[in-house]
Amino acid sequence: MEKHLEIEYKTRINPEDQHIIFDYFPFSEPIFQENRYYDTENQDLFKKGIMCRTRKIKDHVVLTVKVPQDFGIMEYEATVVGTIHDCGNVQIVLDEFNLKGSDLVEITFSNTVRYEYKDAFGTWCLDITQFEHHRDFELEYELYHDEDQAEKHYYSTLKSIGIEFEEIDPKFVRALNSKDLKDVPSSNQD
Repeated sequence: MEKHLEIEYKTRINPEDQHIIFDYFPFSEPIFQENRYYDTENQDLFKKGIMCRTRKIKDHVVLTVKVPQDFGIMEYEATVVGTIHDCGNVQIVLDEFNLKGSDLVEITFSNTVRYEYKDAFGTWCLDITQFEHHRDFELEYELYHDEDQAEKHYYSTLKSIGIEFEEIDPKFVRALNSKDLKDVPSSNQD
């Protein structure tokens, strides 16, 4: 099991802004992510603000449990071999939360195309995410470590690109909310 503090800044962007961002950053080739989100039948994790997900990139699957902290989010991670219900690596993480793999049920999903660019303070990620009933766009800045100048760098970079900051919920929350959009006309879902 790996454990580390995630510190990131992110903003919602409109679909047209992605072209401006592509011109600004020399992004890597796209990374395709399949995300599946889990909780107990009683939503025990969600009620505590905890997110549990598997992310598949090519043939590699990682379980991540995210727990909000006063500053940042503590991430617990393990490589999944087999399924989350019978994997020893997963159980080591779940032991931290007094859960068993058999307690978890899949509650929603998302698929993301991610483009990355690394600079002095962290990794810029342009994410285009397809949820069950809508698609959205965000620009994340995942820091290598807590750095006083990183927040100023983030906002000044947005300003220099011409992107206005707009707060955005975590993907997990957006995936849950997408389930409620099934009755919204498709023209309003992008």
